[in-house]
Amino acid sequence: MKKDISKVIIDGEEYTLSEDKKHIKGPEKDYEAEEFKKEKGKNIPFFAAPKESETDGKIYAFTTEEKFEKWLEDRDLLDQYKKDKELAKKFTKEKTPEELEKIKKQQVKKVEEATEKYNKFLEKHKLKPEQHAEIQKILENHDPHYERPTHSLHLFDYTWWGGASITLPGGYSYCYTRYPKYYPHLSWYGFDNRAESASLSCGSYAYLYSDTYYKGARFYVGCNLGFFGFWWNYFGNSASSAIVY
Repeated sequence: MKKDISKVIIDGEEYTLSEDKKHIKGPEKDYEAEEFKKEKGKNIPFFAAPKESETDGKIYAFTTEEKFEKWLEDRDLLDQYKKDKELAKKFTKEKTPEELEKIKKQQVKKVEEATEKYNKFLEKHKLKPEQHAEIQKILENHDPHYERPTHSLHLFDYTWWGGASITLPGGYSYCYTRYPKYYPHLSWYGFDNRAESASLSCGSYAYLYSDTYYKGARFYVGCNLGFFGFWWNYFGNSASSAIVY
């Protein structure tokens, strides 16, 4: 796995970080790192790290939601994204404080159970969170007569999958349709503005949001990503809500 993100594609234009991490080469201009942050990186609200980011070291960024949605459309993700965005708006509006408290209690219990289950899974197989290939191999070779130990999105408060973590169970597929799970407040699990890295399993993907209730800057996470603190912008310690598939 390629640990360093060395390229960012901003609205279709590629920028490459030098080996000494002091310069960025663009299609029309070379930048000093700080100059690049000020000119290009400061106002980008949409990010995407697809599966191939693990190996090609590229991450994508977009200055408008329209351009972000075009990228999603090219990957057959747009219809699902729009559908779930509308559902989030609808059902958030309809919740009373009492209903939200009920949801909070249910979700806290499920997240605590999933986190404990994941940690026991790692302990049983003598694995560390960063051993993604080994984890996936065990999941794929699990005896189908028993319940499969599926785990979806794991958030860590240190880079490179270190420190404290939580496991957010994903949704499910039924009749060719995906149904994600919504997590409106990461503060419910003591993880608001803490996530610095993430891992996924079982073909999951997720959207992280910088604000509660799926608002603010958003980040498509489709791979195991060792850090959110990119050299040209910053999403680390920013996630406040999530939708997990």
